[in-house]
Amino acid sequence: MKDDQIVKIAKALADPTRLLILREIQAAGEMTCSRACELAPVSQPTISHHVKTLEEAGLITVRRDGQFHILRVDGDLLREFSSLLTNPGAAPSPARSGRARTRTAAKRPPATTARPARRRGRAT
Repeated sequence: MKDDQIVKIAKALADPTRLLILREIQAAGEMTCSRACELAPVSQPTISHHVKTLEEAGLITVRRDGQFHILRVDGDLLREFSSLLTNPGAAPSPARSGRARTRTAAKRPPATTARPARRRGRAT
C-alpha cells in the first residue's frame, strides 16, 4: 500500500460520522444509502459526501441495484490498513517509497511583484 493511500484512508476514518457509517456497513454486510442516512443526525447530502469519501479512499464499494445504491466494506483493504497500523515495520517509509521529503525546498521566499496602481472612478 502506498503512502498516499494510507493517508487517504486515515483521513477518511478520522471523521466520527464516517467511522460510524463504516462500522455499521461492516456489521450489516451490505447496506443501502437510504439506510445509511438513518444512522446519523445529518442531512442526506452530508451522508452522500461521507459515502463518497469512504468510496474514494477504497474502504467501501458502491454498486447499483435498480434505484438503490448498495454499500459494502472492502474487508481486504481494511485488514491491510489495520495490519500496517499494528505492524509499523511493514509500512513504507518516505525513503523506501522513493519520495524523500525535504523542508528546505518548501521554504522559498515569496515572489514580489509590483501591482499596477488602481484607478478610481469610472472608466471612460
